[in-house]
Amino acid sequence: MSVISEHGERVFLPRMGREDFWKTMHEHYAGDHAGRWKSLAILALRENAGWPLETIGAVFGHHRGHVSRILAKVKRELRETFEQSPEWLGMRDEEEWSERGCSERGFSNPDRERGQC
Repeated sequence: MSVISEHGERVFLPRMGREDFWKTMHEHYAGDHAGRWKSLAILALRENAGWPLETIGAVFGHHRGHVSRILAKVKRELRETFEQSPEWLGMRDEEEWSERGCSERGFSNPDRERGQC
């Protein structure tokens, strides 16, 4: 599938289903590391299901603060593992990207979530 950017350029979007997503998580992030899978489960409960920190903590036997630290760590690790280039995002070049004050991390950049990019 493709879309047209605000600059009139065609941008191809990757097709990815749930199976592809979890295969990517297994191959490039979690592997056979039970702790990483636990962190992904905590992240999914928080981000996808909207569970409160206290409830997640009760399920996994952790305090709210520890759940917060796990979430921060897994988000940081995922950003570092899966950072995207400006080309993938359909930006013309890195110079344009820099002029807009954005990081090359693309969607993984927390500044984008704050509306700065």
